[in-house]
This record gives sequence, structure tokens and C-alpha cells, in this order.
Amino acid sequence: MWIGDYLHPVCDWDGPGCAIFCNQTMSYNTLAKKTICFTRVLKKYYLDTEFFIKLDDDALVDRDYIFGLIEKYRGFKRPLYVSEFSTYRNNQPLLNGTRYGNGKFYMFNRKLLDCVATNVDYMGNRNEDAIFGTLVRYGCENKVKMVWEDNSRLWHKKYTNKDTFIDLAALSNH
Repeated sequence: MWIGDYLHPVCDWDGPGCAIFCNQTMSYNTLAKKTICFTRVLKKYYLDTEFFIKLDDDALVDRDYIFGLIEKYRGFKRPLYVSEFSTYRNNQPLLNGTRYGNGKFYMFNRKLLDCVATNVDYMGNRNEDAIFGTLVRYGCENKVKMVWEDNSRLWHKKYTNKDTFIDLAALSNH
């Protein structure tokens, strides 16, 4: 299986390699709109897709780890959300205890998309992960199986293995 066949990048505008775009000028202050937009697109058009992954462009994940999660949770009957969860943002509690996945990686299944709310008027911190967590909380309530990610299989900003070091955040905007 070639992973590239399954990648559907979300972009701010249409262009080469962009599978999903919200056709808007995006900024940090419009992350709520962008997150709600791509969630609506996934919910409406990717009906036959069982699993989804949100991965930062400066993160790397072990593909065998992903395959293992897919094998373990294929056909799972409940909404599934895999990440490293937090209920705080900038040392402040987030929207009545909303749990959200960290920015580098989260994985979820179709059942989660089926119940997620996309009509939320989000007024909290401008963080796409907190926004997505809010959509999950208000749509799926307590039905979600939250699985803590295996951080030994994820790399964010830096990758080191034996004599190899890669700065994943080498771009100036990171």
C-alpha cells in the first residue's frame, strides 16, 4: 500500500496537491472557520473512509503504528479519537473541560465524524485542535473512546534515530 494514495491535504486555497480547500483567506484568527470547514467537507464527502489523521507538517508518525491502530479499531462501533489529550490551553481551562488532541497528531474514525457538531459558534482560544475538540464534545458528548497516543512512535519538530537527525521544523514559519 502506498501512503500517498490516501493523503488528502487540507489547504487554504485550491492548488496542486490540495484535496480539500475552504476557498478563504485564512489566518490565526480564522482557525475556527477553517477547522469547521474541513470537518464539514470530511463529514459530507468522505463517507466511505473509515479513518482520518490530522498531522502537522512538522511531525512524523511511524506508519506501522498507524497500521496497527487501523487493524485494532477497524469496524469499531463507537466514535474513536486517538491523541495526547489536554483540557487546558495556555494554563486556562478550556470550554467547560473540553478535551482536545495535541497539535502534532490525532486520528479519528468515521463514527466520530458522524456525531461531531459543525454548527458550533466557537468563541474560545484560536487553536484548531481545541476547536476540533469542542466540535467533538458538543456533538458526541460522552460516547467517544479516547485512546492515548504512543509518543514513542511520533516525532514533532525533531527526528533522531541512531546517527540521523532531521529538523522537521526547518522552515522559517515553524
